[in-house]
Amino acid sequence: MNGIKSNLIVTDIPLSVSLFIIIVLSLCFANSYNGEFVFDDSEAILHNEDVQNSPLMDVFKNDFWGTRLTHKQSHKSYRPLTILSFRLHFWLRRDLIAQDYHIVNIILHTIVCMLMLPVFNILLGSEGRSTAFYATVLFAVHPVHTEAVSGIVGRAELLCALFMWISIIFYYYSIYARRLMYRWLSMCSCIIFIGTAMLCKETGITAVGICCIYDIIIVNRLFPYKIVSLIKTKHSHQEIKHFVKLRQKLLIRLFILFTSSLILMISRFSVMGFKAPTFQPVDNPASFVQNIFLRVLNYNYIYCLNVWLLICPVWLCFDWSMGCVPLITSVDGRIFFVLLFWLMLSAMIAYTFNSYHDKFLRYSIMGLAILIIPFIPCSNIFFNVGFVLAERTLYIPSAGYCLLLVVGLQKLCARVPVHYLLLAYIILIALFFTKSWMRSDQWRTETTLFRSALHVCPLNAKVHYNIAKNAADNGNATLAEYEYNEALRLNPTYAQAMNNLGNILKDREKFSEAEALFKRAIELQEDFATAWMNLGIVLWARRKSKEAEKSYLTALSHRRKYPDCLYNLGMLYLEQKDYDKALRAWESATRQRNTHSKAWINTILLLDNLGKREDGLKVGYQALQFLPNDAFIHFNIANILGKTGNFDKAEVHFKNAISGNPTNAMFYTNLGVLYHRWNKFQEAEDMYKKALEIKPELESAKANLRKLYTLRSSIK
Repeated sequence: MNGIKSNLIVTDIPLSVSLFIIIVLSLCFANSYNGEFVFDDSEAILHNEDVQNSPLMDVFKNDFWGTRLTHKQSHKSYRPLTILSFRLHFWLRRDLIAQDYHIVNIILHTIVCMLMLPVFNILLGSEGRSTAFYATVLFAVHPVHTEAVSGIVGRAELLCALFMWISIIFYYYSIYARRLMYRWLSMCSCIIFIGTAMLCKETGITAVGICCIYDIIIVNRLFPYKIVSLIKTKHSHQEIKHFVKLRQKLLIRLFILFTSSLILMISRFSVMGFKAPTFQPVDNPASFVQNIFLRVLNYNYIYCLNVWLLICPVWLCFDWSMGCVPLITSVDGRIFFVLLFWLMLSAMIAYTFNSYHDKFLRYSIMGLAILIIPFIPCSNIFFNVGFVLAERTLYIPSAGYCLLLVVGLQKLCARVPVHYLLLAYIILIALFFTKSWMRSDQWRTETTLFRSALHVCPLNAKVHYNIAKNAADNGNATLAEYEYNEALRLNPTYAQAMNNLGNILKDREKFSEAEALFKRAIELQEDFATAWMNLGIVLWARRKSKEAEKSYLTALSHRRKYPDCLYNLGMLYLEQKDYDKALRAWESATRQRNTHSKAWINTILLLDNLGKREDGLKVGYQALQFLPNDAFIHFNIANILGKTGNFDKAEVHFKNAISGNPTNAMFYTNLGVLYHRWNKFQEAEDMYKKALEIKPELESAKANLRKLYTLRSSIK
C-alpha cells in the first residue's frame, strides 16, 4: 500500500471485467423501463405528426417539436435524426408504445458508457487506463443523467453523445493509422459523425473542440504554458517556418476541423433561416434583465447551480423555470457562491498554466475541455436559450466532471491512504446508483414526476401547472382548478394556465368566467392560437356566432396547421346550416390530420343527411385507409349501406363496429334493424336483446323489439 501514490489500484482491470461492471452499473436507470410518455414526451412524440404519419421529408423541414423551422414560434431545435429514431419505433410497431422508447434509451445509455471507456483511454493515453475506468463508472451512475435516460426526449442527448464518442475514436485513427488512405478515411468519418451528432442535437458540433484540445495537449504535448511562451517570445522567420514544418500535421488537422465545423455551422444556421428563436421571459428570465451586469451575474449563478448538480445531485427537478431560480436583482447572499465558483475555476485555469511537471495536468485539461466545451451552447454566451437550467444538458459535460473528480482523488493518493479513498469512491458510487434508481422511478409517470418537483421548487408556477394538467387528464377537475389557480397566483401572467383553467370552467358551463380568462390570455400572448380557438368555442356556446367565427379564423391565422380548430369551425357552419363551408372545413381538418376521427364521421353523417350517400360511402372508405379500426366509421358506413339495401356489406361493417366497441348498445340496435329489414327475425331479436342488456333504458331497442314481436305474430 505504501508504494501506491498515484492510482486507486495497482493493476489494470481486464477489459471484459471493466465492461461488465460498466454495463451493470449503467442499468441504474432501468427502473423507468415500463414508464409512460411524460412531460415533453407528449409534445415531441404523441402530438408530433413527424413521428407518425407526416411526409418523411417534413422531418428535415421541421424542428424537434414538429413546427416548421421558418415559423416564428419555432424553437429552431433541428434534430431530424432523433425524430427519425422515434419514427422508427412507430413504423415497426404501428403504434406508440412508451415502453419501447424507454428500453431503447436505457440501452443507448449503456452503449454510451461502454464507448466512453475506449474514448477516455484515447484521450488520456495508455498511462490513464485506471483513471478512464473509474471516471466511466462514475459517469454510468450519475443521477443528473436521469432526465436524459428516463425522459424519452433525452434521446437527443444520448444519440449526440454516442456519435460524439465515435467521432473522437475516428479522429484518433486519423492520427495514428499507418496508411495515408486510412488516415484520410478516418478524418472524413470523424467529420461525418460530428455532423451526425449535430443532427441529433446541436451540441454535437462541440466534438470539434474536444478533438482539437486532445490533439494539442495529448498528442503534441503543447501545454498552455508552452503556448503562452511561444506567443510571448519573438521568433525569426526561420524559427516560425521550422515550427510550422515540425507541427505541419497538427496544423493540417486543425485546419480541416475548423473548416468542417464552419461549414456545418453555416449549414445549420441556413436551415433555420439565419434567425434566432424567440423566447418568452418565463422561459429564461435572466436573458430579459436589462442591466448587463445583473444579467451576467444571474448567468453565473446559473452556472453555479449546474456545477452543484454535478457535485451533489440531490435537488433534481423536471423543470427549473418560473420561480425555481429567483433573479438576483440587488445585494444578495447568492453572490458569494458566484465568487466562490470563479475562485475555483480561476484556480483550475491557473493550475493548467503553471503546472510544468504534474503528470495529471493532461488529464485535468481534458476534463475541463469535456466539461466546458459541450456546455457552451447552453451558456447564453452566444445566443439565448429557452430554459433556465436543464439537467439533460449536463449529460455530456458530466463526463468532464467525472474525469476531474477521479483525477482529484488520484492526486490525493499522495496524502491519504489509498484504501480510504477507494472506500469513499465505492460509497459515492453506491449512493449515486441508489439515487439514480429512485429518481428513474419518479420519471415513470407524470403524477410522480410532477409531485417530486414540489419538494425542490414549490414556487415554480410551471410545476403547479403540470400537476393541474395531469389531474385534469385523470379526471380530477377539482384538484386541477386549485393547482391552476396556484400557478396563476405565483405567475399572474401565465397565459397557458389561464387557457387551461378556462377550459375547466368552460366544461362546467361557466362561460362568462372562461371567456374572461381566454381574453386575458390573448392580451398577454396575441398569437396564442389555442386560446383563440377556445374563446371561439365559448362564444359559440353563448350564441355569439359571428364573434366565434372570427376567433376561429384568427386562431387559424396564427397556426396554419390546426385541424381541431377547423373541426370546430365546421361545427359552427353546420349549426348555421352552411353545409358547403362545414364540409370544406372538415375536409381541411382531415387533410391536415388524416386520423381526425370526428371530422371524418361528421363528414359522412352530413353527406348521408344531404342524400349524397355515394359521396358519404366514398369518404367513409377513404377514412378507413387511415383509421381501419375506428368503430364509428364502420358504423356510419354500415348505416348508409343498409339504407341502400346492401345488407351483406352493411352486416360486415356493423360487426366490425361491434368488434371495435362491444359495449355500444346503439351498434347492436342498428344491426338488429338491418336484420329486421332483411327478414332475419331471430338475429334481429338477439341484437335488440343484447342492446337492452347493455342499456336497459334504450327506447329505440324496446320499440323495435315490440315491432318485431308484432310482425312475427301477424305472420303466424
